[in-house]
Amino acid sequence: MTDSIVPTWDYISPNLEQVWPDAAFPNMVVGNTADCGWPYLRREVAHNWYVDRRTPTIGFVSRDEAAILYNTTLRMGGRPCLEIGCWRGWSTVHIALAGSHLDCVDPLLADPETRREVAETLARAGVADRVSLVGARSPEGVEELALHTGRRWSFAFIDGDHTGDAPLADAEVVHRFAAEDAVVILHDLAAPEPAAALAYLRERGWSTAIYQTMQILGVATRGARRPVAHTPDPVLLWSLPEHLASFALVGERQVGAPVS
Repeated sequence: MTDSIVPTWDYISPNLEQVWPDAAFPNMVVGNTADCGWPYLRREVAHNWYVDRRTPTIGFVSRDEAAILYNTTLRMGGRPCLEIGCWRGWSTVHIALAGSHLDCVDPLLADPETRREVAETLARAGVADRVSLVGARSPEGVEELALHTGRRWSFAFIDGDHTGDAPLADAEVVHRFAAEDAVVILHDLAAPEPAAALAYLRERGWSTAIYQTMQILGVATRGARRPVAHTPDPVLLWSLPEHLASFALVGERQVGAPVS
C-alpha cells in the first residue's frame, strides 16, 4: 500500500508519508462534481473528487486530506482515536492504517448491510482488528461510548452531519472527552457550520488553524500536540471563503480573494 505514483489530477503534500488502500475500494471512481448539489463543494479546485460509483453524489476526502489524516494519526503512538462519520470507510482506513485503535461512530452503521460493507472494506485493507464500528448518532453515541469505556481520545476526526448545530454538537462532545494532549480535525470547512465548530474549540482554549485542501480541513490542538506540516498544491491559486478569514493557515503560500 506504499510507494505508488500520485494519479493525474491528485495532489499530496510532498512532506507527507503516503499509503494507497485503493484495492480495498473496488467501487471508488473519480466523480463528476456537477452531479453534486451541495453548494459548498469547491468545484474550482482541480483535484480528483472521489466517490463510490453506487452513490456518485457523495464524495470522499481527497488524497491530500486522507494523507493529512494518516500522518496525524501516525504521531499518536497507538493512542485511541475517534471518527464521527465514516461513509464508505475511505477516511477510516487511512486513520486505522497508522496503527491506532479507532472508534467509528456513524448512524449509517446501524443498517446491517452498510455495516457489513464497511466491515468488508476494513478487512480488505487489513485493519478490521483496529476499528470498532458503532451504529449511533453523534453526540449521543460518542458520549455513551466514552462513559461506557472510559476512553479519552488523542485524535478525533469530525465528518458527520454538516447541517445546523450538528457540527457544533460534535465539537462539544469531542472537547469533553478528548485527552489532555489531543488533535481534532474537521472536514468541509468550506461550509460555515463546520467552521463554527472549529471556532467553538478555539474559544475553549484549543489552538486552531486550517489546511488549504480541496474541501478545507480545520485542525485544533492542545497540550503537546501540533498540526502536521502541509504545503498546499503550488500549481493552484488558492482562495478562502470569508467565514475562515480569522483562522491561521498551515503552510499557506498565497491566498486570493475570498470566495463569493
